[in-house]
Amino acid sequence: MGETDRKPMKVLWVSLVKFPPLCEHLGESAPAHCGWLYSSAKAMLRLMPEVQLGVIVYSYGKKYEKYDIEGVTYYLVPTSSMDKTSMKQIACCKKAIADFNPDLIHIHGTEHSLAKAVCMANERNIRVVANIQGLAGGIMKFADGGLSLWEKWTNVTLLDFYRGSFLLNAKRSFKHRAKCENYVITHITDIVGRTQWDHDHVMTINPQLHYHFMNETLRDSFYEEPLWNYSRCKKHTIFVSNSGSALKGAHQVIKALPIILRSFPDTIVSFCGSSVMSNNPKEILHFQGYHLYLRRLVKRLRLQGHVRFLGSLSEAQMKQQFLDANVYVMPSAIENSPNSLCEAQMLGTPVIASYCGGTPTLLIDGQTGYFYRYEEYEMLAQTVIRLFGQDDFARLSSAEMEVAYNRHNREKNANRLAEVYHDIMRH
Repeated sequence: MGETDRKPMKVLWVSLVKFPPLCEHLGESAPAHCGWLYSSAKAMLRLMPEVQLGVIVYSYGKKYEKYDIEGVTYYLVPTSSMDKTSMKQIACCKKAIADFNPDLIHIHGTEHSLAKAVCMANERNIRVVANIQGLAGGIMKFADGGLSLWEKWTNVTLLDFYRGSFLLNAKRSFKHRAKCENYVITHITDIVGRTQWDHDHVMTINPQLHYHFMNETLRDSFYEEPLWNYSRCKKHTIFVSNSGSALKGAHQVIKALPIILRSFPDTIVSFCGSSVMSNNPKEILHFQGYHLYLRRLVKRLRLQGHVRFLGSLSEAQMKQQFLDANVYVMPSAIENSPNSLCEAQMLGTPVIASYCGGTPTLLIDGQTGYFYRYEEYEMLAQTVIRLFGQDDFARLSSAEMEVAYNRHNREKNANRLAEVYHDIMRH
């Protein structure tokens, strides 16, 4: 079907992240994460002029709000909890659906309370499709990152008591999300995924689903130069893009570091995430149990001079870390399709990833990156050592960039989304 044959379509997205134009209008800083969703929206609107877009987005405010900005209609829905759906959420979602009157509702992420609220508010049975981001049910069993009971008991902070964010609750916290997720997946007819892992999980929950395969579009700057180059990177450095929770596996990299230091004693690991080595009392008050665990682990292994915790990074800062690194490591206990790994491949940064979840869909060992088993930090260490010993990455970088560009091609993905939308409307 050509663009001229396509009928006008009103599509209402459901998002956990505010788009930059809305943030600017509200006087807020645009979130550093999920920039890929805004990139996807821009690509869709550019290649699908027949689409009129509305976006339901969560708000920590107390009132329902509506804004029309740059041709997109935004509905801010008050949300007190990401895990539990409220009557106020449902009422506001009903109001937004009635006002926008969509032909199709597209939920981004199945595991949050706003997704369930939209399904419950959809009294007119408008067609609903959901995009899989994480899958709480599949993640839940890995949420503690393999920490021992003793490690979870002995790393507790004041913030944990205030928020209830104890490491002991890591798995339990995903149960509420899994309930939202199961409700959403069993109350829709169509779902969009991108890995064998997410396919197998959602089809187990609801075998009647129409599963549509579609890759994601990444953040804009990762399609642009500069690209990674060995001659310009900082030798014997490792970048880890998330150290915020145990399931992201930063502790496995720290455990591997003493082994790496035997061969390369100048190695530095940079982590995106809280400044867990800070001695600033205000920052220490914001530590959760996992931050305390990382701090103690670094000190016990005497690695203070070899780790850097960089805090939250903007898109530009994140890209620079990929460019600076000799190696990027994705050490998660579980992932579906981590965008950080894909961004590293887009730039040609040498990638090492734990073999888990959907990552086998993204990476061929020895060709477009390297795998190791999550628990085997010894294998991680030896893979890093082998890569540090190389000075020719032309073939690896080229293969990574080729596979990533094909996977995340903005025009191809936008056209695929158009096919999915029109296919749903037809059936």
